[in-house]
Amino acid sequence: MIVAAITLVLVLAVILVVRAVSLAAAQSEYAAAAAAFQSDQAAAVRTVTDGETALEDAIATLAASEGKVFTEQPRLELADAIDIATTRLSAAAQELTTAESTAASSAASTTLFEMGVGVRDDARALSAFDFGAANGVDGVAEDLAVPVAAVTAAMAEWQAEQDRILRERYTNNVHATGWTPELDQCIGSVDVTAHYQDVPTIAEHWSCGGKDFPDDAGTVITLTGVHAGTYRVDGIVVMLNADRDSTADIPRGYDLLYQTCQNGQSSTMSFTALTKIA
Repeated sequence: MIVAAITLVLVLAVILVVRAVSLAAAQSEYAAAAAAFQSDQAAAVRTVTDGETALEDAIATLAASEGKVFTEQPRLELADAIDIATTRLSAAAQELTTAESTAASSAASTTLFEMGVGVRDDARALSAFDFGAANGVDGVAEDLAVPVAAVTAAMAEWQAEQDRILRERYTNNVHATGWTPELDQCIGSVDVTAHYQDVPTIAEHWSCGGKDFPDDAGTVITLTGVHAGTYRVDGIVVMLNADRDSTADIPRGYDLLYQTCQNGQSSTMSFTALTKIA
């Protein structure tokens, strides 16, 4: 009986040693697989993050370019590139989520009663995981760079033209609020609203600048000083005669009127309507 008991103890000890050795080997295999998995996962996260950053920048460029290019073609090409990148990055993001789940469910067991089988299965699961979708978005930033650059260039071209138009745009300085003394200074228009029954009006002598004031409908001009802003000219809306008409005949309902005496004659007082657009 004693010999049998001793033999049983020895057998159990051997089994435990074998299990411990097997488990240690499995855990070593798991540790190597986990380290490789984590390295690949970190690289995949960086790749996807870089792609998402490039995508966000591309979307911002597309939004900023609306109405600021001469032709929509560059924007259409960028929009297509954004759609493709979005699809690729979405798949990569889903893959990263799956990777997190795989890592969470693969934890090395420490029980001696498994002989390391479960640990080896987890190690194989980690080793078999493929970050293909994430690795596939490595070129997203480069793919977006070309259409983004094209839209940026188109915006610069558009802005250069706007700057040119602004430089060449007719500008009138409404230098004061007053009446005849201020008009006679001949240094710009004068706000004469108070003398025209509070109808918003600026005026200028014909010889001082009235002859140069644009009256073609649709012309965009800039006013500085009083009533500063950008205005669209709506054309001459009425021509009054100082000897026959009164301030009651001045048209109402416009943002601003510009009045000058055509050819210096009070019998042809023109009122040009202006609509403020900025």
